[in-house]
Amino acid sequence: MAFTPNQIKSFQKLDYPADLYQFGRAAQGVDGGFGKVATGHIQHFRDHGYLIVNDAFDNNEIQQGKKGIRNLVGQKYPDFSGIQIEPRFIKQQEKLTVDERIHSTRKAFNFLQTEPLLKDLFYAPKLLKVVSKLLDDTPVHLQDMALLKPANFGAEKPWHQDCAYFNFPLDVTIVGVWIALDEAKSENGCMHIIPGSHKKPKIHFKKRDWQICDTDIDRKNDFFVPLKPGGVLFFHGLIHHGTPSNQSDQSRWALQFHYRPQNACEISNDDRLSIFGSQGKDADC
Repeated sequence: MAFTPNQIKSFQKLDYPADLYQFGRAAQGVDGGFGKVATGHIQHFRDHGYLIVNDAFDNNEIQQGKKGIRNLVGQKYPDFSGIQIEPRFIKQQEKLTVDERIHSTRKAFNFLQTEPLLKDLFYAPKLLKVVSKLLDDTPVHLQDMALLKPANFGAEKPWHQDCAYFNFPLDVTIVGVWIALDEAKSENGCMHIIPGSHKKPKIHFKKRDWQICDTDIDRKNDFFVPLKPGGVLFFHGLIHHGTPSNQSDQSRWALQFHYRPQNACEISNDDRLSIFGSQGKDADC
């Protein structure tokens, strides 16, 4: 798809406050890959709700991830339906060419039983070894997604807690794993986190998404998370996090996996919403 400068400018018009995401402080990580993760780093995750590991996956694995995504989005598997197009292209999606589809997809999900290249990354032993330490239990699959944040118009994912989407008690640790396949930086919508915000739940509202209210975000403690390809962010299911829109001419492909403890028991939707939902509470946004 070719767009005029005026079209691109219109795509990049923000539908959230311009200062909602701060870029003054970058979160720091462990260099040298998974093998460098030590006991102190596991404690850092428990204290602050996140852990960054640089150089975690090599170039072959990065290309493996990208090929797997292209297979899904490029319709190698005709029966695969776990694709979400960027909102502005939903009405056109049946007319998109394969290349246009790849460059207008927001995310792919529920692909482990379809694409073996991505399944191998989800179950990579070196990754699971760290996740098991963070969970203090055997990791079990909870969710698999590819987040593509297209150049120029990749939409924001507002601030939220992932546990607001999952039916597990608050005392169950859920670990998210965000793997950069492209370089993730401030210009193309890298992750933002609020360290230490994983200690308790926050009420969510239906606004631009199922999200924490913009006015409830502790912006002065916002850290952005730049990652080179192959870098990994581990994050607690209760940490406040979000990604601004992609304002650049570069895509921002990433894989996002979630793991739960083997011994975790689920709760009902009603129980989850009694914690995270606003209905029946003296709360407004």
